[in-house]
Amino acid sequence: MHKDLKVILLSAFLMNIAGFAVMSFLAIHLSLNLHYSALETGTILSLLTIVSRGVPVVAGGLGDRFGYKQMMVSGLLIRGTGLLMLGTSQSFYVLIVAAVLIGLGSASYEPSAMAFFSSESNESIRRKAFSYLNICLNAGAIIGPLLGSFLLLFNPSYPFIFSGFIFYILSLFQSVKINANSITQKQQSFLKGMLDIKKNKLFLYYCFAMTFFWFMFAQLTVSIPLHMYNISHSEQMVSLVITVNAITGLIFMVLFRRFYEKFNSLKLIKAGFLIMLLALAAISLNASPYWLLACILFFTIGETLVLPSSDLAVSNFTRSKFHATYFGFFEISFALGATGGNYFGAYFTNSLQDRNWPWLVLAAAGAIGFGLLSHLTKQIRSKVIMNQESVSH
Repeated sequence: MHKDLKVILLSAFLMNIAGFAVMSFLAIHLSLNLHYSALETGTILSLLTIVSRGVPVVAGGLGDRFGYKQMMVSGLLIRGTGLLMLGTSQSFYVLIVAAVLIGLGSASYEPSAMAFFSSESNESIRRKAFSYLNICLNAGAIIGPLLGSFLLLFNPSYPFIFSGFIFYILSLFQSVKINANSITQKQQSFLKGMLDIKKNKLFLYYCFAMTFFWFMFAQLTVSIPLHMYNISHSEQMVSLVITVNAITGLIFMVLFRRFYEKFNSLKLIKAGFLIMLLALAAISLNASPYWLLACILFFTIGETLVLPSSDLAVSNFTRSKFHATYFGFFEISFALGATGGNYFGAYFTNSLQDRNWPWLVLAAAGAIGFGLLSHLTKQIRSKVIMNQESVSH
């Protein structure tokens, strides 16, 4: 694995530490420390999500056009500035700008960073890189909230200021350590990238199928924590939801490392879908907090199979061009699926908390995604056979 990929892996670990040190407590900071109304808090959080998930399709094209390193370094600077503004201002309008900057920074960075991994010509190294990336992200997700909790003991602004400086330092680090000419494809038109995606029907089908994964995945931060509180009436048990998910994810990410390198990415995604939908269906069987934790563990195993494999699948669909544009477009799948999952999860755990059938609806959504992926696998297999036959003739 060459130096640039190692730099980005280290950056991913530190970025997730900095990001989770802040995002785990952002809603609390806005509502309790700054005394914002529910509307004001919701506006800032929604803006952050919309910009970070809606802009990547354009930002990815800019990465293909002007170079991945430029977009990554710019994204780190922009995101760091937004975080510093969050930590040093109490003005609602300033924090709106801060939320937009954080979203823009994330949108600028992510597609180009993923393009570095996707552009690796050696498939074995590419598979390892994607698996290591998710290990780094999970490790950062565990350390980040702990660090944020520690900094909050001194001052509620410290996590934001600390995280902002981490992003500034990383921007300098990457500008020095990453070779601007390595694994980049400058002068690729954004319009050509979008036209290439439009022609790639299998990729579009894949993105649609993956919306059902993000629909299920969103329940980790919506219906599952709310359900835990409804059945346990304990905030400590709610905190265990994220802890169990993060630790289990890290452990199985390491254990499954050989799987990512050996097995077809779509097969792993299908297996993950199946495990996740069974875990969601199992929640309906028992209202015990400990049963729910067991289901979360099972759910996380499925999630851990899907996340690295989904990135590798996008990489395979790119056909070695327009990497950042493809990863930026894939964010639309997340935006649609997670938004639908957020609304459904929040509604049923608040309005239908005494019913079990909504968990079966969530499982059914996963079953639809599983069916779509099974059909996609058959389409790809038949296309490969047709290509082989045409070559032989």
